[in-house]
Amino acid sequence: MLARPHLLIAFIALVSAAAHFSPRLCGSENEVSLHAEELGLARATTETLQTAIAAADWRAAESILFEAAGSNPASASLLRALGIAHYQAGRYFSASSALKRSDALDPLDPEARFLLAGSFIRIERRHWARAELEKLAATHGESGRYRLALARVHYDQGQFAAALSQLIRIRDGSLTSAEAHDLRGQSLEGLGRNEAAIAAYKEAISLNREAVPASAWPHYHLGSLLHDLGGLEAAEAALAAAVTLDQTHAPAQRELGVVYLKANKLRLAAEALESAAKLSPLDPAVQYSLVSVYRRLDREGLAKAAMERFRELTE
Repeated sequence: MLARPHLLIAFIALVSAAAHFSPRLCGSENEVSLHAEELGLARATTETLQTAIAAADWRAAESILFEAAGSNPASASLLRALGIAHYQAGRYFSASSALKRSDALDPLDPEARFLLAGSFIRIERRHWARAELEKLAATHGESGRYRLALARVHYDQGQFAAALSQLIRIRDGSLTSAEAHDLRGQSLEGLGRNEAAIAAYKEAISLNREAVPASAWPHYHLGSLLHDLGGLEAAEAALAAAVTLDQTHAPAQRELGVVYLKANKLRLAAEALESAAKLSPLDPAVQYSLVSVYRRLDREGLAKAAMERFRELTE
């Protein structure tokens, strides 16, 4: 990842461990400034740091900033920069620690606080992330990205009504995004408001057509809900659209395979489930479904192998 001069692109990956939470639709890109020349470092050190950032050599940047912050532990700007470098190097616990120490010395700017929230999510401390996002929403409520991120965290914690509340309060153009409508659909589905959820997913799909690249997630969420409601034909169409957009989308391949199985489209079911098995080799549900498909296709050897694999994964 290359940085433009004086600007670091930090990806705030507000992702969930839940299967219905989309890595793509739940991500948010934020630009966090990192002016190496303003950190009070020696000229040679500044130039070395700038070179490391331009080359995306975050381990080297970490080393430089760690030494500098150790020599000047009362510098909020150095700790902020160190937190950014830790984040980009994938050391999220260290990133959150450095950013919190910086915040204690001098309140973080909104972009860095957003990065801190992302760090907390990466280390599975969503209640801490929520607290930081609530601060941002309280002081910068006009920016929909903070409320959208807060809604994601509420959803991830099973607080569906709270997630909807944040989405409703967004005043800028964020609610016109496919991402926001997809999350609204998931929240409505969580509350059992299935018809409203279907409408939200369809709106997300409509908006998603303008996205580059378009995401498979709204189609998958719609298809999964329609499948749960017994609408196999409509579910098949939505899930097939998801797979068309992204053949590596394991949840959509798995769900589509099960829908094909129920519709007695056994060859298509086997193909979809075999793709899902390659993409998610540790998912026992895929193997269990493959057992049913292979048996109905009279492929007893494959059925036996799938059952053995299922047992391995569930023991």
